[in-house]
Order: sequence, then structure tokens, then C-alpha cells
Amino acid sequence: MSNAIQVNQLSPLLVVIVNYRTPNLTIDCLHSLVSEVQSLPGTRVVITDNNSGDNSVEQIQTAIETEGWGDWASLMPLERNGGFAFGNNAAIRPALNSSNPPPYILLL
Repeated sequence: MSNAIQVNQLSPLLVVIVNYRTPNLTIDCLHSLVSEVQSLPGTRVVITDNNSGDNSVEQIQTAIETEGWGDWASLMPLERNGGFAFGNNAAIRPALNSSNPPPYILLL
């Protein structure tokens, strides 16, 4: 059990949320992640918006700013809706190519 805790404390987690015209569900999901993010230092959450064409981007960005989640959550609006895998890959590729790639990725 202590090994799991040690791994969690040393290993950042990337959480990817793909949004398409469901800003309220995405914001609810972010609310539900707050305590988890606080318990796992280094955790990052990237929300990709698959070109929703509604006001999803504005609503999600406002929630990130208003709730003070900007230290761990970021929004990545995409130019087209390429589907769920496309949205995930848009967030995962840059993370894996960074100088400190996450050892764990959670797709929501």
C-alpha cells in the first residue's frame, strides 16, 4: 500500500476530457476532480473542445478562471471535430513530447 502512495506522490497524472457541446457536464467533471488533483501533486487536466460551435469554450474557460483551477486545468479549443480519439490525441501528443511526460494518462 505504501508503494502505491509513493508512486502517486512522485508521478504526475494527465487527465484528458474531450468536450463536444456539453460544457455543463465538463464543468461538473472538473468540480469532481478538485479533491483528486489536490491529493496528487503535479496532476494536470486538459480539456479539448472538439469545435463545439456553441459557447462551450467560453463557459469552460470562465469556470476555470472563476473557480481558480488555472494552476491545473487548461482548455484547448480544436479547429475541427475529429472525434473522441482526435480530441484525446491533441492533448496527449504534446504532453508525451514534453521534457517531463506524464507516466499516467486518464481519459474521461
